[in-house]
Amino acid sequence: MPLTRRQFIWSTAASVGSLHELTRYDRGWPELLYAQSPEGEGSRLFRHGVASGDPLTDRVILWTRITPTDPASTSPVDVRWRIGSDAAVSRIVAEGNVRAVADRDFTVKVDAGGLEPGRPYYYAFESGRDRSPIGRTRTLPAGNVERVRFASLCCSNYPAGYFNVYRCVANRTDLDAVIHVGDYIYEFEDGVYGDGSSLLRIPEPRKEAVTLSDYRIRYATYRTDPDLQEAHRVHPFIAVWDDHEITNDTWADGASNHNPERGEGDWATRKAAAYRAYLEWMPIRESSAAGIHLYRSFRFGSLVDLVMLDTRALRDKQVATTDIAALADPRRTILGADQERWLFDELRSAQRAEIAWKMLGQQVMFSRVVPPGQSVMLSDTWEGYQASRDRVLDLLASERIRDVAILSGDLHSSWAFDIARNPWSGYSGATGEGSLAVELLAPAISSAPLYSTPGRRELAPLLRAVSPHLKFLDGDSRGYVLVDITRTQLRGEWYFVPDVLTRSAQETRAAAFVCERGSAHLATA
Repeated sequence: MPLTRRQFIWSTAASVGSLHELTRYDRGWPELLYAQSPEGEGSRLFRHGVASGDPLTDRVILWTRITPTDPASTSPVDVRWRIGSDAAVSRIVAEGNVRAVADRDFTVKVDAGGLEPGRPYYYAFESGRDRSPIGRTRTLPAGNVERVRFASLCCSNYPAGYFNVYRCVANRTDLDAVIHVGDYIYEFEDGVYGDGSSLLRIPEPRKEAVTLSDYRIRYATYRTDPDLQEAHRVHPFIAVWDDHEITNDTWADGASNHNPERGEGDWATRKAAAYRAYLEWMPIRESSAAGIHLYRSFRFGSLVDLVMLDTRALRDKQVATTDIAALADPRRTILGADQERWLFDELRSAQRAEIAWKMLGQQVMFSRVVPPGQSVMLSDTWEGYQASRDRVLDLLASERIRDVAILSGDLHSSWAFDIARNPWSGYSGATGEGSLAVELLAPAISSAPLYSTPGRRELAPLLRAVSPHLKFLDGDSRGYVLVDITRTQLRGEWYFVPDVLTRSAQETRAAAFVCERGSAHLATA
């Protein structure tokens, strides 16, 4: 069948994109940014790339942003989108028109439906003579699924270094989705948390992000990064925020890094601005529910029920690490009452449906690291909300909900745990008897590693010595976790990059653990 002009253009762009993959590291960023134009003049409208996310069995969110040729313009821009079954986007499955408007920072999101389960699709946008790069995505599988693979990652700090981890993840061809558990951006003023001047990685605006405009500009800065763009282009993301998408140590009604006396205004206004910018810039399906609502679930056939939680924006204020009574107070919550009820219903539903694995994607460490009744090291993790954690574990035990794995981040380090009610009583580190679930915690993409903080390295051998449930700890490295799931086992592999101060796609597999179905126990692979 003869190609239309538009099909020819996108087919040519796909070919140019393939050549572009081979030469990417030999080119400067401005040339790279415009490389996918067959006429050679480049797409100046689509300079933030394309992305997909929140896949379902029959649909997926497609995202792009228009950069108006006149920065002062508020006029809407007409955009055409299409999604197809081939890499040239010539066999069209769905297409349509949408407008990029100033009220949404000229971002575009399409919930493209009419798709088939468990298969790759390719998509692109155009406006006038400008064309976006061609993206690749994948729908959720249905039915009797035998294998699913994720990359779990977090904590990308633009001035701290290159996003080599995103590049390594982009280079993988075996992923069903990327799970991002938060700190996608950092809100800090330039120089407060990382100095990118030597790398020409200066976060804009240079002041701390507080207003809607600030957050939008900060996302725009991050999304000019070629490695992040490529990860978004080739994989669907399933993402949830942590605290730095708003500000450090966020809770429902405030944050440790929010101060109206410094001119940062009303907390509710700032939080709403951060939430709005997140929804605009991330390929996430927006809920019709009132208020902040980022928790949701994704079912990969009969194999995995992935539950994404928000443990930041709905929590109670954290308390002192030494306030033992408050740490255990049953009235305090990390999820909020509505989200906790929803989580329990979701776990029960997955158990009734005989889904093989139940996975929680969330921000902060779930596992205990100190015995009950003692001061904790960190009170912004589940350690600071012990009654919330106990209620989750009580549900797993009382309703015999098995094969639960928790994916976490936030700590800029790598950890692997068996999760027991009390790892120091009634649990065997050798056999896993007494364990109810497992936890895999991903290191940072570029943020400063745990051991860069004085005194933290010295704690590691002490923790290992007194923690039978702690199976792995690394506080030096940046990287991600590959999660490989079959009907009989879950496998977690930690991949580390050697450096973030030079651009590289090198990675090393540093550790691997398996959890056999029915065991709730991590063993060295």
